[in-house]
Amino acid sequence: MLIERRRLAAAAVLILALTLAACGGSDEEPAGAKADPQATIPADDGESAATDDEGSLPLGERAVVDYIEYGPPEIKTQLGVTVAKVRKGKLSDFKDFNLDAEQKKAVPYYVDTKFENLGSEPLKRNLIEPTAEDADGQEYAATTLIVLNGTFKPCPDVSEKKLRPGDAFTGCVTIFVPKGKRFERVRFEGDVTKDPVFWLPA
Repeated sequence: MLIERRRLAAAAVLILALTLAACGGSDEEPAGAKADPQATIPADDGESAATDDEGSLPLGERAVVDYIEYGPPEIKTQLGVTVAKVRKGKLSDFKDFNLDAEQKKAVPYYVDTKFENLGSEPLKRNLIEPTAEDADGQEYAATTLIVLNGTFKPCPDVSEKKLRPGDAFTGCVTIFVPKGKRFERVRFEGDVTKDPVFWLPA
């Protein structure tokens, strides 16, 4: 279930031992704004794209999906979702983190995704995140990064502010995929009773 994956993601925490310099700037974004220069994508036309023959969308294409924020209270709504980029990271990016044995043998990926709140209720940004699948269909959840007094520059954390109706943000998640496994596609499942949507990395 989606809740179970999110609990898994919350448990997979990396602790940053080094205190980083705090970053300035506003966390709030108007609809269509971009959170990170590396995550910029061409503006879409507001229409949902059709999937390709594999049932997956190309990067940069938008899907409108049903979404449930499990409460209390439970909120049923819709999101506009656009996976903008999939970036392959390096283990050296995590030199100040305490990686476990499995993470030290994995390959980090950064997934930049734009989310639009198409409903009438504000939503928690940190609960809205994609996952990854390898060629065997194994799913990999995002890893929560805890940074003291700063930000992880390759993949900044999302704001704790609510995503208001009509607003959008571009967020980044870090996903570790074991060496020898191929990052096959990005997966987003906003409602466990509905089929997930997939995007193929470029």
